[in-house]
Amino acid sequence: MHIPTIYNKDIGESDESLNLNDDKLHHLNKVLRIKNNSPIKVTNGKGLMYFGKFEDNKVKITSKKEYQRGKSINIFIPPIQDKNRFRFMIEKLGELNVDSITIAPTDYSQKVNINSEKIFTWLVSSIEQSGTPFIPDLELCGEIDFAKFNHALDIRGKNLNDNLSFTNIAIGPEGGWSEDELDKFSYTSNINEFTFRTETAAIVAVSLMI
Repeated sequence: MHIPTIYNKDIGESDESLNLNDDKLHHLNKVLRIKNNSPIKVTNGKGLMYFGKFEDNKVKITSKKEYQRGKSINIFIPPIQDKNRFRFMIEKLGELNVDSITIAPTDYSQKVNINSEKIFTWLVSSIEQSGTPFIPDLELCGEIDFAKFNHALDIRGKNLNDNLSFTNIAIGPEGGWSEDELDKFSYTSNINEFTFRTETAAIVAVSLMI
């Protein structure tokens, strides 16, 4: 049975109930059509999951559980001009429980205007749909930090299965990394001999690493 999940970063450990804003109420009442006394979950996005019931347009908290990440994974991705593909990648990385997502342009990436608020709403939608208790940290930068992300995916690298101990990984644009960028990475790995789209590479790499 699927139990709806609500994200609320401000819920306190001692709270016995949670008031819902109009957007959440509309989603629960009109979209999901849940009824009074239906089970519902609330997460603070940091590993705490609260369990309760939907009563009179509020959530009555009955219990809670703290989750721990199995592995902390930080991923770098370039922006993608196609909004649907970009959103798909963001949402799947949220479902896969990555610890953080860093977005910055690369030498050969497409020029895209990035809206951090919009990306965050995609992440919220992702964790509410999947029911995960974690939401990734989101960082938008002007360029890649090669000290933090010293391991990159590249078709010329070693098989990723030989480098699964790394927890920070950089995914390149569909145009590939420039030679200058490749020189700055300490390690490169590939998934196989074929070229994946950026979103495919990101999802497959994280899936293997977890």
